[in-house]
Amino acid sequence: MKTYRLIVNPFAELDLHTAKDWYELKKPGLGDEFVKEIDNTILRITENPYQFGFAKKKTHRAVVKRFPYSIFYIITNDLITVFAIFHFSRNPKTWKGRIK
Repeated sequence: MKTYRLIVNPFAELDLHTAKDWYELKKPGLGDEFVKEIDNTILRITENPYQFGFAKKKTHRAVVKRFPYSIFYIITNDLITVFAIFHFSRNPKTWKGRIK
């Protein structure tokens, strides 16, 4: 089994913290539940990054369970780079602009 390194870029970190804070305001503890689902999805990505389909060309999209979010990432050799944790309703041009 191949081992992958994972990098979460600062934009994705900000996405995560912003969403966690929003959920926490809606219901105490819900922000932590959101982070747990994100962590579970990232674990699934690192175990088998090719199990998730493409959102655009080389960009993969993993849908998060329980929450209307997707994690967008690129695989380069043994490196997985997460560049967006995105709500379904947001404009996709925003995450597409993060790809270099």
